[in-house]
Amino acid sequence: MKNFLPLAAAVATVFTVAPAQASTMAAHERLVDTLKDKGITIVLNPPECKLASYAGYYRSASGRMVVCQTHGVDGSYKQTGWTANDLDTLRHEAHHVAQDCIANGMGNNSLGTIYVKPFLFARQFFGTTQINNIISVYKNRGASDHVSVLEVEAFAVAEMNNPDQQVADLNKYCL
Repeated sequence: MKNFLPLAAAVATVFTVAPAQASTMAAHERLVDTLKDKGITIVLNPPECKLASYAGYYRSASGRMVVCQTHGVDGSYKQTGWTANDLDTLRHEAHHVAQDCIANGMGNNSLGTIYVKPFLFARQFFGTTQINNIISVYKNRGASDHVSVLEVEAFAVAEMNNPDQQVADLNKYCL
């Protein structure tokens, strides 16, 4: 489908303003390349982004990741300039891919935690109130305890903001 953008190539050209930002974008490009190497299809700004209550999602069975960019035009499939929130969403959803791989292989809708103590890991980045808020939001949407733990871990990994560590995790767990 011609509407799906070659994200890695586009990411490399979007941010060329400052050296620090270019370095950050290079790390995110490596993350995108690794996701694509693992068979993940990354889709930007599809129609379902319109009126969505989320910034993105990952679907295990289809190997599909969606990012609804902050300045994206819903349904256009066109990339816009990447914001900090867009990159955070990419990291969050990429972690769900690693979680998918650790639990009996990718694509079977069975995700597991990467960190032995996900809440202890999350405490490095969030206070108890923020962790409880994440759990509450997902519980209110009908998520199980297991899914809530997966989400806390994914939010913490996104906050860690280390795409190269995520690349290492994907290469370790997604054979």
